[in-house]
Amino acid sequence: MLETGLPVSAGDYAANTGTTGYDLTVRIPHGPEIVHNGVFRAETGMRFAEITDGLSNTLLVGEKHVPPAAMGTALPGPDGKTPLDCGLYDGHNPSCNTRGGGPLFPLASSDNDFGWKFGSRHPGHCQFAFCDGTVRPVRNTIDPFVLGLLCQRNDNQPIPGE
Repeated sequence: MLETGLPVSAGDYAANTGTTGYDLTVRIPHGPEIVHNGVFRAETGMRFAEITDGLSNTLLVGEKHVPPAAMGTALPGPDGKTPLDCGLYDGHNPSCNTRGGGPLFPLASSDNDFGWKFGSRHPGHCQFAFCDGTVRPVRNTIDPFVLGLLCQRNDNQPIPGE
C-alpha cells in the first residue's frame, strides 16, 4: 500500500519504451516529432513483426530503478509531480510501469539516482527479459549508446560486443 492509502500492487519491473522514454509518438507543436521506438506502445500494442532488430537483440522488460526514499511513496520524479513509485497497473502514470534506455536514460548510477531509469540492486548488473523470452544480465557499466541500441526495436544497427 502506498503512503497515500491506496491499495495498489507495486512492481519491480518496467516495460521498455525505447530511447525516447515515451510509449507513443509525441507531436510537439511547431517542433519536432519524437517517434516512439520501443517495444511497448500505448493503445495499439506491438507485433513481433515490428521488432525488426530481432527478438534476441531487443529488450522487453527490465528491473525498474526506484530510489529507496521513494519506495512505496508518491515522491515525485524529475518533473516534480509524477511519482517514481506507484501502482504497477496505473494507466495514467506511465512512469509506474515503463522505462526508457539509452544516452538520455542510462542505467541508474546509484541508489539515490532520481531519474526514471532501469536499474538494480544486484551488484554489477541489471536483469532484462529480451523479446525472445530469454532473461540475461546486462552490466551496469554498459555504454548508454549500446543500451539504446538494445532498447530500440527498429534501428537496424548491430549490437557491438562487450
